Amino acid sequence: MGQIRDSTTYLLGRASTPGVPETRQFLSRNGVSFQWVDVENDALVNLLKGRAELEGRRYPLALFPDGSILEGPERFMLTRYVHHTPTGMAPPVSREDEHAYDATARFKQQLAERMGLPTRPAREHYDVIVIGAGPAGLTAALNSASEGLSTVVVESTAPGGQAGTSARIENYPGFAQGVSGAELAASIHAQAIRLGAEILVGAELITAAPTDQGAFSVELTCGSAIEVRTGVIATGVDYRRLEAPGVETFVGAGIHYGSAPGEAARLKGADVVIVGGGNSAGQAALHMAEHARVVTIVARGPDLSRGMSNYLVERIEQHPRITVRTSTQIAEARGDSHLQSLILRTEGDREEELPADAMFLLIGARPITAGAEGWLRRDEHGFLLTGQDVIADERETWWKLDRDPYPLESSQPGVFVAGDLRHGSIKRVASAVGEGAMAASLIHRYLAQQDPVLTR
Repeated sequence: MGQIRDSTTYLLGRASTPGVPETRQFLSRNGVSFQWVDVENDALVNLLKGRAELEGRRYPLALFPDGSILEGPERFMLTRYVHHTPTGMAPPVSREDEHAYDATARFKQQLAERMGLPTRPAREHYDVIVIGAGPAGLTAALNSASEGLSTVVVESTAPGGQAGTSARIENYPGFAQGVSGAELAASIHAQAIRLGAEILVGAELITAAPTDQGAFSVELTCGSAIEVRTGVIATGVDYRRLEAPGVETFVGAGIHYGSAPGEAARLKGADVVIVGGGNSAGQAALHMAEHARVVTIVARGPDLSRGMSNYLVERIEQHPRITVRTSTQIAEARGDSHLQSLILRTEGDREEELPADAMFLLIGARPITAGAEGWLRRDEHGFLLTGQDVIADERETWWKLDRDPYPLESSQPGVFVAGDLRHGSIKRVASAVGEGAMAASLIHRYLAQQDPVLTR
């Protein structure tokens, strides 16, 4: 009889190693089967310590069924934020940060490819490229593809974007009992593929620039270079890092950015803290309260109603296992190898210690614009300007055409913006879907101007 080979892919690492929790979430959200091995606590790993195969390795480390391995980069840098400058050009990025960001992006692409996810474009030319596969991007893609436009979507993490991590979206039309973000994302993703969109996962845009022929050249982390006629930027936003002593020490060891719904079942009987005062924080608190012993919401504002929908506020106030601490900040995170407690600072600089087995951070929002910097106009917070906002005060500087920009069109003709990344957008899933559909319609109008045959 032939030898039976293990077909399992293993992911090795320490829970507190930077990049490990993000890699686990990346694989889980994409439905990839793998076995997690904590090198600090696994008995077999402890037995094998000292073996050459494990000496000097960088974590996370993927061990594939054929015996090959893929090590993580020297330093994880999953998101590069591009801040506003008066000229619109990107501020200088250190060589070390640039190298770390590129190395992390390529590690993620290689891991996705080895796990069987689509990471390379099938063609060299497309009518439409969509950057980001959240609700806005996926909706733009399925509408563009349904109109017969060759469409490719580039998504760095997983279809669904930030909305895909929401435990339950209760105000999306058509779902009387609400719908999980993952379920909604999976449905739109499947629909976009059925209608002809090509969706790359674990891929990122490295550079993008207009060409002399009126198209755009795009380079991806897989090394592919493609040319597109128009595009939609829908990369969304990410949560702001919490600057407090001890926080970075326990990221992945009790502290998480985002809601991470998959972690809820592991927190049965635990003390959980949610930091934030928006809808995402409210949804996460209600979901975690189904498993945790107690959930504490920590918000800087005087009440939740300023940033959270009324239906969520009411449910939170009525929930027996949720406590709300307003006008409060996280001053410090404490523990040994894992988070154990938090120091809360209230008005008057009073401090108290709160037991905490896990903390989920959902504070603020920063635009994700890596790869598009240097040629698109932003507001003072880095969000992309569109439509009349592009030409509000400096038309000659930012707009070269006789016509005005279309709604959702950026300072670069033919490049549209949809969803949370756009200046003035409404931070709701339904509005993101609407903007995605609108962007697809405007793309058709733009291409019709370039090629009148499309209007026949």
